[in-house]
Amino acid sequence: MARPEFDFETYKNNKLFLIYFLIIIFPFNLLYWMVPFVTDITISKDYPLHPITEQLELFFSMKTGSFPLYAPGYNLGHSSSALTLGQIYHPISNIASLLPGYWSGMALEWNTFLRILSLGITQLALFTFLRKLRLNIVFSFVISLATVYNLRMLEALRYGASLEAFTGHLMLCAIIGHYCISPSKWLGPLSIIGVTYMLVCSGHPPMMFYGFIGVVLLLAVLPFYLSQMIPDKSFNFMSALSFWKRVGLFMLLGVLLASIYLIPLKYEFVNANTKYTSSGFQPDMGQDTLVGALNNFFIPFASSLLDSFGGSLLMLIALLLPLLRIFGVKVPYVIWFLWGCLIYTILYILGPDTPVFRFAWDYFPLIPSLGQVGRIAIIIPTIIMMLMAWIVNAEAVSVRFKGVSTAIAPYRLLGAMALIIAPVYLVFLFLLKPKLGHFTPHAIRAIPFWIELASVIFGLLSLVLLVFYNKHSKAFRILGTALCIMVIVQTGIIMKYGMWTEHKRDMPTFEQLKERKRKTLDYSFQSCPNTQHRVVLDHLSHSFMEPFLGRIFTQATPVESQEEAYVQMQDRWLPQQIFIEGLDPEKANEITEDAKHMDKGMVKLVYSSFNRLQFRLNSEAPAFFGLSYPYTGHWRAWVNGERVRVYRGNGILNAAEIPKGESIIEFRYWSDAFFWGVLITCLVFVMIGVYISSRALSGYLRVVCIVLIIVSGAGGFLLWYNSLYTGDNLNTKYQWDYTPPKSPLNIAYGKKTFGYSLPSLSYLHWHSSNAVDGDTSPGSGLPLGVTDDKVLIVDLNIKEEIKSIVLYGEIVTRPEIYISQNGIEWEMIDSVFNGSAKSPLRIVFKELQVVRYIKVKSSKPKLYLDELEVYRAF
Repeated sequence: MARPEFDFETYKNNKLFLIYFLIIIFPFNLLYWMVPFVTDITISKDYPLHPITEQLELFFSMKTGSFPLYAPGYNLGHSSSALTLGQIYHPISNIASLLPGYWSGMALEWNTFLRILSLGITQLALFTFLRKLRLNIVFSFVISLATVYNLRMLEALRYGASLEAFTGHLMLCAIIGHYCISPSKWLGPLSIIGVTYMLVCSGHPPMMFYGFIGVVLLLAVLPFYLSQMIPDKSFNFMSALSFWKRVGLFMLLGVLLASIYLIPLKYEFVNANTKYTSSGFQPDMGQDTLVGALNNFFIPFASSLLDSFGGSLLMLIALLLPLLRIFGVKVPYVIWFLWGCLIYTILYILGPDTPVFRFAWDYFPLIPSLGQVGRIAIIIPTIIMMLMAWIVNAEAVSVRFKGVSTAIAPYRLLGAMALIIAPVYLVFLFLLKPKLGHFTPHAIRAIPFWIELASVIFGLLSLVLLVFYNKHSKAFRILGTALCIMVIVQTGIIMKYGMWTEHKRDMPTFEQLKERKRKTLDYSFQSCPNTQHRVVLDHLSHSFMEPFLGRIFTQATPVESQEEAYVQMQDRWLPQQIFIEGLDPEKANEITEDAKHMDKGMVKLVYSSFNRLQFRLNSEAPAFFGLSYPYTGHWRAWVNGERVRVYRGNGILNAAEIPKGESIIEFRYWSDAFFWGVLITCLVFVMIGVYISSRALSGYLRVVCIVLIIVSGAGGFLLWYNSLYTGDNLNTKYQWDYTPPKSPLNIAYGKKTFGYSLPSLSYLHWHSSNAVDGDTSPGSGLPLGVTDDKVLIVDLNIKEEIKSIVLYGEIVTRPEIYISQNGIEWEMIDSVFNGSAKSPLRIVFKELQVVRYIKVKSSKPKLYLDELEVYRAF
């Protein structure tokens, strides 16, 4: 019986398939401590708090039939583009929302699963790119591993959406590299377009921006870099220019395809959020120290997480590249340029401590809008990857020692130099203990010394193996395997202890979200810092946010501007009074006169969704209806089916005139930015689809595909448009009943408040103006403390003769109440307190007190104040 012939090609293909499969599942082993559905641990801080909850909010609206244009209650009301971390346009979010169990509390698990899987796919893309650069399997694996798995990846995962910027950046670099080496007719262009779209829609704008900086950098140097890496792949300037034009066009199409995300983000979020887009140049921009930045190469546990990129100790050879000149190694200009970019980015993450960042701040667009300086570290792993790839691919040089000449590969020389420098640096760090940056893993995790030592030892062992690793050695395979193991172990230790962790929390189910929406339309989770609409922040500096979703106002006062409205509101403002810009004075007098003796009125919410609200009204006289959502010009109104004008009232309300008797008023949110964004995305989708079909297909199949693509594009647009106002009724329970004005008047109503320092703008629901908004219901106010930054100060605007002060809330300790005429000299007043939480607490003066300012603070930590009222007579 004849022996079957050995099929080398089949063996080779099966081997590669096995390697690819192992790389894809590798992150589930490396990140074993946070594997979804198996472990109880996850990345801590922002990951469970912001991206997943924002995603649930957006996809809840989608699941109930309405594409969300507006996010009710998010930072007191905002365009849905403010929930950018929710990634409504990214494949990961959309796939997760369709998986079984997502709406049963497993949203966190499925997001984590897909993100970990994306890391494996990203490493595979880099691995195959490095193989095309003619690196062997060992070097392709360890370099791609160090590029993907590092502290920058962990820090990106902590923000959720920024991980997609990190992986999108690496994937796009790898795909452009593939395309440059082996241009394809349509697969390469389509891949570049698709991954560009995913990078744009990653959901974290600053990280996306820096990711594109890294891609542009790679694109600029790639033709000249490949000329050094692949001798038979040479480029001249004209061929490089042709390559740049083609890839630039593909990337532009990817950006245009993402118009559905970019245009609303720009016009409804970035332009409307002054706190987010520019906080001004500050001495502390979250930067690392010089030693902390260098620690990324030597001991990542001692580098700041906000600016980190450290991982395998092998990355040190990229930093030490200039030492090759000692041995006469000729370093190409393109490699020097990349090394210079590495040094530039390291200096950049030192922030205002060097002129590098200040220069970028002053002369480069968008830099002041990008927040922490360390975010630029997203491009460092890519630069290091390219440097390391050149180093391990460089030809051996002849080194003469004691009269003996031998050829040694540059990577072995640098490995030996690193073995000398690393211990010396670590001893220096241990003995001198220089200043480090914020939030080092060493500090936040209290890492045991033996863990840090083990990380260093495995890193040094990987350098030893690098020095002895030689493809001509008999122990070539053994040393290569050992090198991979050492790098994996050190990287695994860094992944395990390099970030905050916490026990997983259950995510809300669909039914729980639905029940929450029945109670209130407000955003149910903690809002992201610095994403407040400038309209809201400006209004809160003058007044309060209306505590009622919708109500009837019977006294209309015309004003010419928002500024005039605020002035009059501080002078004299009654709960039934609305100050309306652009209202005809005669109309105002007519409505005020007709409603003067009104006794009854009712508002009931009969339809609710993210973009549309419908109220049934009953008013005994013509009046004005006020919707408390911030006035931005996006809300349109219909009364009994007829379009009516929407005014700005009380500085921020959406106000519309209503007739006497029963009526239906409907508000719809409309956005030109969303309209044009969706339209451009659909048109670009059709254009790309038609082009690819024309290039890749022929005959009848080409015609069918073109027709299907046109129908899909047009159908997608129409489906989006028709979903805006036709979704399920969320059945939110809301009713407001009109009550006539009472006497005496509460003169504290709507007055300016201050003195309360919020821990973050995310806590705007605790704004001090809540204490004078007329809402005495439990939980409607704010907690007060014993410190001077947790007090309530009410400015009555002028000196008033007052008879009584009334406090509503959870008052279980004696409050300290002070009065003042000038805000400088304070007099503490006595209050009767019986030791219970009974509300309200009334303080009645025997004689009238002349007061302008009133201050309330807690004598002990426990005091929750819902409302403060002040009366001239009681």
